[in-house]
Amino acid sequence: MATKKELIAQEVARAVGAGKAVALETVDFNDPSRPKTCLEVDFPILPVNQVAVIEGNAGKPIYQMSKWWARRRSSVFRSMLIAAATKAPEDPALAAKLVWDNYYANHQKKGAYKHLKVADIFMGGGTTLVEGSRLGMQMSGNDLNPVAWFVVKQELAEVNLEEVTRLLADIEAEVKPQIMPFYYCDGPNGEKGAWTHKPTGKVMGPDFDPLSLKPGERKDYSYEGPEIIYTFWAKHGPCQVTGCGHRTPIMTSPVMAVKTLTVKSWEHACASCGTAFDVEEAEARMAPDVPLYVAPDEKPYTILDPKGRVNCPSCGYTSMVKLGKGKSKKVELTLLLHPQWLAGEAKQDASGRPYGGTVQDDVAATTRWNAARAKKIRLLEVRGALPGAVTDPETGATFAPEQGTVPKPANFACAACGTVQPLVDAIEATQKTAPSSMYAIQGYAPKRNAAGKPYSGRFFAEAGVPTAKQYDAALAEWDNRKNIDLKDYWPRSCIPFGHMTHQRQPLPRHGYLNWSDMFNPRQLLVHAQLLKAIVTVGSYDWKTREFVLGAFQQYLRNQSQFTLWNVQGDKLEPQFANNNFHPKSTVVENCVFPMLGRGNWAACVEGIVEGREWTLAPWEAVSVETLRRHDTALAEQLTGKSEKVFPGDPVGEVDVFQGSSTDITYAPTASLDLVITDPPFGGLLHYSELSDFFYVWLRLVLKDKYPDYFRTDYTPKSLEAVANRAREPEDPDGFYQRLLTQCWREAHRALKPSGLLAFTFHHSEDAPWVSVLESLFDAGFFLEATYPIRSDETKGEGEFGSKTIEYDIIHVCRKRTEEPKPVSWGRMRREVLADVRQLQAMLENHARAGLPAADLQVIRRGKALEYFSRHYGKVYVDEGRAISVKDALVGINQLIDEDANKAAEPPPVTAEPITRQFLRIFDGKYELARDQMQKLLRGSGIAPDEFTNRGWASEEKKVFHLADPLTFARDWQGRHKRRLTADLDQALVLVGACFDGSGINASDTLKNENFKPHPALKGLLEWLGRRGATQQVRNAASRAQTIYNNWAESHKAEVAQLSLFQEE
Repeated sequence: MATKKELIAQEVARAVGAGKAVALETVDFNDPSRPKTCLEVDFPILPVNQVAVIEGNAGKPIYQMSKWWARRRSSVFRSMLIAAATKAPEDPALAAKLVWDNYYANHQKKGAYKHLKVADIFMGGGTTLVEGSRLGMQMSGNDLNPVAWFVVKQELAEVNLEEVTRLLADIEAEVKPQIMPFYYCDGPNGEKGAWTHKPTGKVMGPDFDPLSLKPGERKDYSYEGPEIIYTFWAKHGPCQVTGCGHRTPIMTSPVMAVKTLTVKSWEHACASCGTAFDVEEAEARMAPDVPLYVAPDEKPYTILDPKGRVNCPSCGYTSMVKLGKGKSKKVELTLLLHPQWLAGEAKQDASGRPYGGTVQDDVAATTRWNAARAKKIRLLEVRGALPGAVTDPETGATFAPEQGTVPKPANFACAACGTVQPLVDAIEATQKTAPSSMYAIQGYAPKRNAAGKPYSGRFFAEAGVPTAKQYDAALAEWDNRKNIDLKDYWPRSCIPFGHMTHQRQPLPRHGYLNWSDMFNPRQLLVHAQLLKAIVTVGSYDWKTREFVLGAFQQYLRNQSQFTLWNVQGDKLEPQFANNNFHPKSTVVENCVFPMLGRGNWAACVEGIVEGREWTLAPWEAVSVETLRRHDTALAEQLTGKSEKVFPGDPVGEVDVFQGSSTDITYAPTASLDLVITDPPFGGLLHYSELSDFFYVWLRLVLKDKYPDYFRTDYTPKSLEAVANRAREPEDPDGFYQRLLTQCWREAHRALKPSGLLAFTFHHSEDAPWVSVLESLFDAGFFLEATYPIRSDETKGEGEFGSKTIEYDIIHVCRKRTEEPKPVSWGRMRREVLADVRQLQAMLENHARAGLPAADLQVIRRGKALEYFSRHYGKVYVDEGRAISVKDALVGINQLIDEDANKAAEPPPVTAEPITRQFLRIFDGKYELARDQMQKLLRGSGIAPDEFTNRGWASEEKKVFHLADPLTFARDWQGRHKRRLTADLDQALVLVGACFDGSGINASDTLKNENFKPHPALKGLLEWLGRRGATQQVRNAASRAQTIYNNWAESHKAEVAQLSLFQEE
């Protein structure tokens, strides 16, 4: 019999049509006059946004299997694919509804989409391919990056999970005994684990030393008990002052961990002294074995002893008490590093032998270093709100808990001589990595957890001498084995020159020269043994081994020297959490096999298993917020933000290729119905440089299996469509745009005559977006529609010209089938406005559903760009001068804003877009602060310097001043009357000539051969006559109008020519 929860889930599935077999009508993409598809008409923006937000917090397991950069939400691509393939209903208002009503349906069973050939030419993490295969489409994709190819291949791998589970068990049986001596530990209050000799079943005594076991002996022993989950490391700044050389831990604060624990408590008053205090069921501690300091304002408390006795914290009176129900109490805890350890260490021991601790140092020197630092380690736990000063109850030392060794960013203060110096300079001077030292561990004690102690069995402890000895043993073993039995299972390659590795983060200056330098020796010992076991242990087919290799790839970024501790979140943050190689001063070393902890081997293998299970029975998230709009009663029965439903559409077959998108050989000419993708974003992410971190490891075991993909030392980079300053220092943006144009041209070739290209693009800056649009239009596409998709819960308001709006934009494009026809900018404005106003009914529907005004503007802008893109290259602002994409965007933004705000008098519509933007900003003003200027220009694609470069304004002390027309006119006269083509240049010169006492003949100016009147000149003079910043400017503009009108009377043929470029 179904449970209540299961019955509610069934109701939710019925409500959204989950699994309902449908066959939506498609179109013939070979027919140039075909009907439009839903994606060309409308899109269910709001409900997709709501699911996308949920996905961001709890994504589908398949997309968590391996790291890929900038993964887009699968709900967006599932919706795009359905919308792009489905014929739009006759009523445009129903297009978005048709898509969303069938989002959770099963499209596989009836096969309505099975004839459609769809490609993703920048497949990255494979989202489009996975979602399209579930819809029953014929999917294919490619990526230049072999790591992307590998990631997608494993996502789609049809492996036997029973075989995978057996291989994982064999790997653990092989590797765990080898590494356990380096990861066991004692728990709090003397809790110890048990080592058992498996052949005899004998439990070893207290004198047994696991570190004495040789590798060949370890398989005969098992361990149960406390284990190290995380080891905390700190880099030390090597002082470069002559005669000093002291090493100081780089810590911005002594605070290493914070946690609020919940305990059961009772309020009580002492029968002897009357003191009120709390009785707590168990001691709330993060680090039970280190000294505890109780903050002065913390309420008095005591711990209930096992016999039910209570000891007064004030007078010591002990009594047996009967306690009631009790309540939950939150206890705030902070773990600090003691000044004794923060004082650092000399560069050598008392005998003058240098200390190690860097990647480049030998075993003996590093062992000396670890021993010296372990002897000084001391932690202090603070209960209650952290005060300004704390005192160690054992040593009596008082110190400020917020005072670290970093007085200002990127610098450290030497603990010996006090000199403040740049950290990177100090490290670089040694030509090594920074010396690092352990200072703490976080462990897991099973008995403590079973006893119900706070913190669920976890605990912090000092990384003292025993911990240092364990690491030293691993260090020595790695040194012995790295060139013998493990020689083929770790990378020897150096880090090649790149933007991410040498310019954005100068890794060589930090001492990182080789990829192996990013791991400590214990980590290398673990990785090499895991990799060897994956490909050699037992008898398994290669497909199974390769699938498990996906977990190894994920584990690499969770077990390196670039992970860090999230103090507030009380968890490890993996490498590439911010998609870069930023070296960390404090690092967290992960564990391997425990089921507790984030990102360890056990968690990574669980991730690939869950990913495979999802491909067989995929689920989709239903937003409770969306459900509430249609069935309030059902939504009220749900807890949380979402409910899972199962459409019953397993992942199908997909063809994946490695290769450049400039040559997609797998797609014959005019063979594809749809190209659905997500192109690279300018210079934001450099996929190949980031991927080398994984590639150099994967290559070790894949180069013989896939020589075409993994033969070279590094990922291919020469045809990567990114703006990379390391590879293209002269013109990275131009290279990006040219290569992207080639990719779009290849998509154009492969698409059927009326096939669709649809892609998402993250909009946070205008410049890369302009490059994408130009490349798109140059490749022969025109834009039909744009829709904003947000990947978080932020909703914005405002105009594009005055607000920062970040979103993903869906672009819907078709092939231009005829040459663009010439059109004037003025006529285009009129046509665009008419087109945009036709969207009014659709926009009102979205507004009623709650879509923000800023999002509605994205849709308007897409419609406006359609007309421009159809005439791309042939939209003229005056004779012989076509408008650029950038200027067109400025003009379109202004047009849309002005249409929405008709109260203000805009500059003349015939003026060039940059002129209109400038006049809108300075309307009624003659000066403006830089920060205000920047705010007003956000989203316009224009930088303030463009105005000063043109001479329209000057900047002094971060204030922009409007150019004086008289000065501007005299400057033009003084430059031998250079040719004036810009409309505002002409207006300023003519107005300046009409200033009293200018000494310039305005009539002669109009007759000058270098002054060919612009179509917008008359309108600008009229506008300045009404809106000029000062009365003097307005008077001069009025006189200029009269002079212009007189000139126009005698030059009617030229005026008639100008009218061709004015609004009709």
